[in-house]
Amino acid sequence: MDLSPMLPGPGVIAVVRTSSATSALTLARGLAGTDVAGIEVTMTVPDAVEVIATLVSEGIEHVGAGTVRTLAQLEACVDAGAQFLVSPHLDADLVRAGVARGVPVIPGALTPSEILRAMALGASAVKLFPVSSVGGLEYLRALLEPIPDARFVVSGEVSLPEVAGYLAAGAWAACVGGSLWRREDVGRGDVDAVREYAQQALTQPGGPKHGGRSPAALAV
Repeated sequence: MDLSPMLPGPGVIAVVRTSSATSALTLARGLAGTDVAGIEVTMTVPDAVEVIATLVSEGIEHVGAGTVRTLAQLEACVDAGAQFLVSPHLDADLVRAGVARGVPVIPGALTPSEILRAMALGASAVKLFPVSSVGGLEYLRALLEPIPDARFVVSGEVSLPEVAGYLAAGAWAACVGGSLWRREDVGRGDVDAVREYAQQALTQPGGPKHGGRSPAALAV
């Protein structure tokens, strides 16, 4: 089953990893008005499933679940309306379950063997994680030479200024976290300030929209 058309991207996938559901909602609502290609709410966020369900009910598109490690989590996230699933690891049962539910799965992988296994299982993309710890851009280029058909989502300490280089080199998307917002804006619950700051960061010279593939706009 080809679920590729449902994938977020190309561009930046904003990773929402916070210590409270309230902060996660503030962030996601602000990011939804920017050029991020998707919003990934990690399962480490308190009440993450409820956060995803709330965002989906508000009409925010391209909301996915991250750090999905178990089948129970996967089922709960899909039932809540998650539109894509991201894992830090490769688990054949998780990939198969996501495909069976008709939701794109982006499992974590690092070696060529893991990457090809993920592709064979039906993963819509592969989360190259932790990319910065193993060579970053040069490692991505080395993998794309023998596996040019791989759709990589780079993750693991990827800074916003680095995104354009990854996209230009052939990555499908890049996971970016805290560099897209300011803590004080989130602490105040200021959705408008979150949106303004994130959009400025995405469109500044040298940012993701000034090199490589341009992020797809997120409809709300």
